[in-house]
Amino acid sequence: MKKKVKKVGSILISLGLGGIGGYFGGYLIAKNNLDLSVLDILIFVFALILSYILHIIIHEAGHGIFGKLTGYKMVSYRIFSFMWVWQTNGGVVFRRFNVPGTLGQCLMAPPTYEKGKFPFRLYLLGGVLANVIISGIVLISFGFHSLIAMAFIVTGLFTVLTNAIPMGFNDGMSLKTATSSEEQQYLLYLQFEVNSLLNQGFSYIELPKVYFELVPAIPKQTYSNDYQQFLKMARFSEEMDWKSLNEAMESLWHRKDELISIYQIEVKKEMIFSLAITKPDDSRLTELWSDKKVQMSLKQPLMGNKRIEATYYYFVENDVKTALDCLKKGKSFVNKAPNLGDAKAELTLNDWLYNEILANHNK
Repeated sequence: MKKKVKKVGSILISLGLGGIGGYFGGYLIAKNNLDLSVLDILIFVFALILSYILHIIIHEAGHGIFGKLTGYKMVSYRIFSFMWVWQTNGGVVFRRFNVPGTLGQCLMAPPTYEKGKFPFRLYLLGGVLANVIISGIVLISFGFHSLIAMAFIVTGLFTVLTNAIPMGFNDGMSLKTATSSEEQQYLLYLQFEVNSLLNQGFSYIELPKVYFELVPAIPKQTYSNDYQQFLKMARFSEEMDWKSLNEAMESLWHRKDELISIYQIEVKKEMIFSLAITKPDDSRLTELWSDKKVQMSLKQPLMGNKRIEATYYYFVENDVKTALDCLKKGKSFVNKAPNLGDAKAELTLNDWLYNEILANHNK
């Protein structure tokens, strides 16, 4: 019930902010006595769309700039599904990777963690600050006498509000969560640090064991705590500890409705993998497999998705050919993986499953 109330609240806030932006734009047009033609309106609408894209780029760049100023180092920069990843050799490679619920992302390696001294505020606020600064420059330079400038300022305001007001898992919510306790600050650091290490080529079983020791949910359970649960499950999978994986999955499954939307989908996908291996007759598998959001997510060209599909086809459908085809296809995605560590872990699972299928099929 609480989850539904929060979801409705987020929708109402988004609609309210959109309404404010629309009202603000209409007010400026009326105040400046602008007599708009159809062409002017089309230009304004196009400028709104283009300005919003520019503000996404500016926002993510802001995280990078202000993060750099506080000791962070670049790991990846993504706009929509276009992603640039910084390599350990100094090079930058291009990837295609989509994260549902986000339009962009700038991930960085954090400075060394010191209790009570972890710098996170400026990094999290960097995107909003960049939107405010650039919008302010445009306002000072052009005022509201240009339709294009007006569109840029309105979309800037919208971007600032939708990212600064805590809702979902935006910057404002991350900031609010991290400032709530030292435990939440450490979990935020852990997410940045793990992503950085995975990018360097460390797989989950090569990460420090202390990273998998669950941090108390103080002052309450957050999506940062949930992230650590997913981290543990990734390690169990790479270790092929199916019993521990299944127990961890069931624990998270019972609270799936409390998770953020992106985690709900991931829980369902990994539940398919876990159940297919340990309980292929479980009645939940049919429902999970037919879930539209799950199927949409599985369409992304990722090794993990092909691993899940192969597991389902082999253990549940007994379709050996399709399962092997999925694994072969998955292996071809190795160079498209968002980071080297994840690719390494997925290759381990891919090879295990491929050999398992061949060994049983040839008996």
